[in-house]
Amino acid sequence: MPSVTIHDFRVTDAVLAQTDPDAGDIVFLGPAGNAAFPFVIWRRLSAPGGVYMDASEIVDSGGAVVDLVERKYELDGESLIQDVVDEFRETVFPGPGEYKVRYFVYDDHVVDIPFQVVQSDPPHGAVVPGPVDAALSKSTIAWVVVPQDDGTESTNAVWFGYDQGRIYVLAGTGEQEVPGLVGSKHVRLIVRSKDVQSKVGEVTCVTHVLPKDASWDRIAREVLLGRRLNLPDGDKAPDRWRKDCEIVQLTPFLDPLAS
Repeated sequence: MPSVTIHDFRVTDAVLAQTDPDAGDIVFLGPAGNAAFPFVIWRRLSAPGGVYMDASEIVDSGGAVVDLVERKYELDGESLIQDVVDEFRETVFPGPGEYKVRYFVYDDHVVDIPFQVVQSDPPHGAVVPGPVDAALSKSTIAWVVVPQDDGTESTNAVWFGYDQGRIYVLAGTGEQEVPGLVGSKHVRLIVRSKDVQSKVGEVTCVTHVLPKDASWDRIAREVLLGRRLNLPDGDKAPDRWRKDCEIVQLTPFLDPLAS
C-alpha cells in the first residue's frame, strides 16, 4: 500500500475548526448531558495519487469504541497536501474525560490522536440569534422537528419555557406528547413571531433530559409552571410532572452546515 503522510490531524469543535486555526483537540458536551456539540476529525494528508480508504475509531480510556467513521477519498499526488474532514453530529459520549481517535488507512493502524471531552459550553454556545431570542422571550409556542428512527422527521407544536438561552419542553403522560424527543440527541427548533405569526428563525439544538434534582424543581416551578395554562392541579402540577413527565433542555448552537 502506498504510504500516506499526515501533516496535521485534529479533533475539534466544528465551529472552532472553521473560525480558530489554533483550536485545540477538544469536544464540548455543554454544561449537562452526554450528546456532543458537532465536532470534526480533520486531517491534512499527502500520498501518491489514487483512491484511499481510512477509518477513525473514537475510543474511551478503556478502549471501548464510542463512534466510528469510514471514508473513501482520492488524493491527487504527493506534491499536493489535501484536507479530509468528517463531521460528527450524533455522537454520545459516556462522559467527560480523555479519549482518542485510532486512525487507520486501509487496515494499517497509523496513529492515535488524544483529545479532551469537556462538560461545558463551547465558546460559541449557547448561541441564540437576536430575533430568535426576542421571539422566544415573547412566544409561548414553537415547533420542534425531531428525527425519527425510520429516517423521517416529526414536527410538533410545543409550549415551552425559556431561561438563560435555553429552551425547556415538558413532555409526557397528561401533557404534550412529542415522539422521539426524550431519546433524541439533536433537534431543530422553528420559532415564529407572536405578533405577526411569521417565521423568525430556526436553530439546531443539543437535547438533554434533566435529572430530577433541585435544578429540575427550579425549572419546573420557576420557568414552566407559569407558562402552563388551565392546570387542574395548579401549583401542585410539578409533583405530577416529576412522576409522569420529563423536562427536555434544548441548547441552541451555531450550525456550521447552515453557513
